Amino acid sequence: MSTAPTESLEETPAETDAAGVIRVVGAETHNLREVDLDLPRGKLIVFCGASGSGKTSMAIDTLYAEGQRRYIESFSAYTRQFLDQLDKPAVERIEGLPPAVAVTHKNASRSNRATVATATEIADHLRLLFARAGVTYCTECGKEVRQDSVESIAASLAAAPEGVRQMVGFFRKLPERARVADAVAELIERGFVRTVCEGQTLPLDAEAAKTLPAGAEMIVVVDRLTGGQGAEGRATESVESALDAGEGACVVLSQSEERSAESIEIDGRPWRVARHSTRLECPDCARTFARPEPQLLNFNSPLGACETCEGFGSVVETDMDLVVPDRSKSLRAGAVAPWNTPAYAHELEELLALAADYDLPVDTPFEELTDEQVRLVVEGVPAREFGGLNGFFRWLERRKYKMHLRVFLSRWRSYRLCEACGGARLRDEALAVRLAGKNIAELCAMKVADAERWLAEAEFSDHQRAVGRLMLEELAARLDYLRGVGVGYLTLDRSLRTLSTGEAQRVAMTSTLGSSLVDMLYVLDEPSVGLHPADVDALSGAIARLRDRGNTVVCVEHEEEVLRRADQVVEFGPRAGLDGGEVVFQGPPNEIVGCRESRTGDWLAGRRAVRATADTRRPTDQGKLTLLGARGANLRGAEPETGLDIEFPLGVLTVVTGVSGAGKSSLVLRTLYPALERMLHSSAKESAAKNGSAKSASSNSATKSGNEASTVGDGPLAHDDLLGAKLLDDVVLIDQQPIGRSPRSNPVTYIKAFDPIRAVFADQPDAKSRGLKASHFSFNLEGGRCDACQGAGFLEIDMQFMADVYMKCRECDGRRYRPEVLAVKYRNRNIAEVLDMTAHEAFRFFRGCPKVQARLTRLLDVGLDYLQLGQPANTLSGGEAQRLKLAAHLSGDRPGAKKGGGKSAKTLFVLDEPTTGLHFTDVMQLVDCFGALLDVGHSLLVVEHNVPMMMAADWIIDLGPGASDDGGRVVVKGTPETVAACEQSATGQALAEAFARRDAAMAALDEEEEED
Repeated sequence: MSTAPTESLEETPAETDAAGVIRVVGAETHNLREVDLDLPRGKLIVFCGASGSGKTSMAIDTLYAEGQRRYIESFSAYTRQFLDQLDKPAVERIEGLPPAVAVTHKNASRSNRATVATATEIADHLRLLFARAGVTYCTECGKEVRQDSVESIAASLAAAPEGVRQMVGFFRKLPERARVADAVAELIERGFVRTVCEGQTLPLDAEAAKTLPAGAEMIVVVDRLTGGQGAEGRATESVESALDAGEGACVVLSQSEERSAESIEIDGRPWRVARHSTRLECPDCARTFARPEPQLLNFNSPLGACETCEGFGSVVETDMDLVVPDRSKSLRAGAVAPWNTPAYAHELEELLALAADYDLPVDTPFEELTDEQVRLVVEGVPAREFGGLNGFFRWLERRKYKMHLRVFLSRWRSYRLCEACGGARLRDEALAVRLAGKNIAELCAMKVADAERWLAEAEFSDHQRAVGRLMLEELAARLDYLRGVGVGYLTLDRSLRTLSTGEAQRVAMTSTLGSSLVDMLYVLDEPSVGLHPADVDALSGAIARLRDRGNTVVCVEHEEEVLRRADQVVEFGPRAGLDGGEVVFQGPPNEIVGCRESRTGDWLAGRRAVRATADTRRPTDQGKLTLLGARGANLRGAEPETGLDIEFPLGVLTVVTGVSGAGKSSLVLRTLYPALERMLHSSAKESAAKNGSAKSASSNSATKSGNEASTVGDGPLAHDDLLGAKLLDDVVLIDQQPIGRSPRSNPVTYIKAFDPIRAVFADQPDAKSRGLKASHFSFNLEGGRCDACQGAGFLEIDMQFMADVYMKCRECDGRRYRPEVLAVKYRNRNIAEVLDMTAHEAFRFFRGCPKVQARLTRLLDVGLDYLQLGQPANTLSGGEAQRLKLAAHLSGDRPGAKKGGGKSAKTLFVLDEPTTGLHFTDVMQLVDCFGALLDVGHSLLVVEHNVPMMMAADWIIDLGPGASDDGGRVVVKGTPETVAACEQSATGQALAEAFARRDAAMAALDEEEEED
């Protein structure tokens, strides 16, 4: 989330507020065509349209970007020099723009340290609440640890009954015999005259020094008082003196009539002992605790993080299951996988050489070795200079500054719960702070709904409620939002990297939608991404409440429920790219259905719909994958003790759906895909390990992108077996990771079409006569690119404390290349003009160049024919980026893919919500692309909530019925019609409504045609 108040001295607030609109004049950002737009303030406005039509360009890159720029320019010149300077959007002017807040999908943290609590700022408020209102308890004896003050100790003295004799003093341990006299002389010099040692009151003088036992702990008496005499001033002075001499600790002795555990005997009479300290110190265990501060309760701070796991909650260690994946193999046959590579084969040779001397069988299966024999393999024989596995991994650790060794080392490690903190991430001093019986780690381990209930019902003292009032209110607002949008089942300490897309999206919006700000502009970029239709209603309600507080809300959205709830709909189009950028419709959502130029209206009115029926769906008898005993996360079978057994038909479009948190990602992305990827690619990895060095084998893993890049210890969740993998040649995961952050990355380079294009230009006679090679036609390499702008096409002018200015390069006029390179033409077009072409134009232009057309065909297949070849990748929308990634996979360009992987090999494509950012029309184009893949023998497995996609599926697996502990089971499976008939399925209800609307609309259209 980003915030940008947008006060500007150039505006006249009285005039713009009176108009009650946000007025945009002459917007030309990206493909916008001098758009003029008046948006009513205080309303919910939805921007819709085809992917690439200009919705995000108007909402994020124009409205919010201008808000950011004005916010930064409101600072002083001195402050602005330390901030990122923002370019002014391509717009003539914007009037009536209120302070702006944007919630987008970018920059979402996926660190192991990022949790639900940290992402929603709940952790910050909890730390402050515990630091100010928490109570410290001794971790050894469990008693409350209080911090005394001079005033509180003096008050306890004054409260003693009248006539009770009291002594104020401090403990002092005597040194060895030779130094006792010096210690006593020091005390006498400071004015102390009396001590209590071994049950007797003794004077502090030279004679006493001779009798005091060395090493004994005595009480040095500072003053003697009598209760009820009203000498508050004297008591205060005595306490101050005792604390000063006792280094922050003192003791109060009160004469008692009865003996007890808290009393000692002095001169034959019982005296009650009360220890006091200005430090947080347990009086019984003498253990000192740190003062509660927010940083002490922060596992991301060295002050609070567990020293063993450094705040991660888990530690990385060697996993013998990875080191010895096949325990049926013997040592000689290669049971120890790291030593199977030629680079480290000498380790195995050393082990085999000394095996006979230590009775180590090398031809016996590893699983039959005794504990002592396994210990020898692991720990080695130091006397023979053989370090074993431990020594081998220590050697790698010392050299892990090399990337290939670091990756190789990670292959044999996995996470284990930290034993020191038990996964709490914090040190003992932080866990000692409790509030209403719970420490902060225990509270974060609770589900959102349980934490909300606990905070409402916990018994806080009046002081705790007064101190923590603001924190409690903020916590209640955020927890209420999370529960209200359907993620009340998440625990606060849940890592963000384990959340599904929908869960992560709702968590990211908590700070925005759960806030109490008013008169703001909220720009929400597809807030319903990843949500099941049953969950959208709660989100729509939260967005409506944001508007009802007096805010203007602009949503870039395609979800029908959000569209129908809007006050106003603005559709951009009519198509995408250069054919878009215009306002096709603006008005209430009930009027858009009558707009014949509106693609959205066609879908809402039923003039366009998914036509697939039970008779047109593909048969599911072409083979299947069978996953047995899946029990990771919340997955379970019909009985709580059993795992989930489920079949995935091949050769068809299978959609796995269910409410958010039902277990879709756990089943497909965290169990089936990694298990299948390991089975299909393990042989290739073993071959690489045997035929190449450790560097070559590990670098293959390092080149994986997106969700394919395995982190340390990543692997399939718990399951028993996976059957049917031999029916496939490859498996491809198309995730939602961005394809690139640099403007130098673009579609033509991503799909590897630029290589054959450059080869075409290098083959021209003019190029050969000038000695130009293919590398000269790359704007990323020296030789052919413009030296002035380094191939960027523009120059960045540093304006110091003002916004930087980007100017078209004067040397190349923004064309990126040197004149001699631009002089080379193919069919009267130079390389810069080719980069300005759309994919559709380029496909026709390169007729007769099969290599170029073969690459560009993939862009056309996924509906990206409108993209310019040289369009910077960081300007692509989420839907465009994912389809571009699909195009690259279809071209067989995935790192590590089998040769011809997108063409002839039977491949299972696993897609995670591919309809993200797509309009209804784009979804149908994507379905057509899927159909082309299925027609050549591939299989598709899609995690999706989009209703049109579900209607087009051949087979649906619906998980649920609820989320978290209430989910993880198969509610219904079968064709969409079968699922729609299941009343217990939330997916079935959504499908039933969609089928009913479609059939009614088709019937109405048929009647109109008959009347005509």
